[in-house]
Amino acid sequence: MLELVSGIFDLSISMMRKIALFFSIISLFSCNTEPNFDNQVFEALQKLEAGKMIVDIEIGGEQFYPLDLPFQGTISVNDQACFVNLKNPEGGNVVVSIEEENWYKADLKKINFKEALPTEGNLYGSFLIGRRDDTKGEGYLLKEGNFELVQLNQEACIITVHGILKNPFNDEVNKPINGYIVWKKPPALNPETLGSYFFN
Repeated sequence: MLELVSGIFDLSISMMRKIALFFSIISLFSCNTEPNFDNQVFEALQKLEAGKMIVDIEIGGEQFYPLDLPFQGTISVNDQACFVNLKNPEGGNVVVSIEEENWYKADLKKINFKEALPTEGNLYGSFLIGRRDDTKGEGYLLKEGNFELVQLNQEACIITVHGILKNPFNDEVNKPINGYIVWKKPPALNPETLGSYFFN
């Protein structure tokens, strides 16, 4: 009888370990799964006025910028590069760049990162994000993961980001980032002069 109970107990522990392992794998997979922002981007485009943008980015599971904080920005494009520079009145700043000849001809304007460097076979570029308060600044660059310039034309500039950030001055500070930027009808994007770089 004692051996039977012991056998059942061992079986229960074994089963519990398998269940725990299963949920750990599911949890790990869900953390690493790239989010789909299609619905949020669509809703933002419906709500925004022309020339306005939303910077909806979470870092470390918390909103990095207040959603009602207005941003302004510039977009510079040519055959060699695309630079998007966004700022808010409280010292927030996002800089996104793709730097490679004929970058606009790539099927996907998406850059994957490993150890803070674009992976080989990809476009080159960078994703920098920061903010300030009265006493200090806080800034990061993309270490792992990717950003994508999803759309760039007179209708919208759309950028998504997913991965892990690092503090460039402290390698021990790493934080997850997820989010998107939607700029509806950016005024600087003139189709007559920049139309050859447009895509959606």
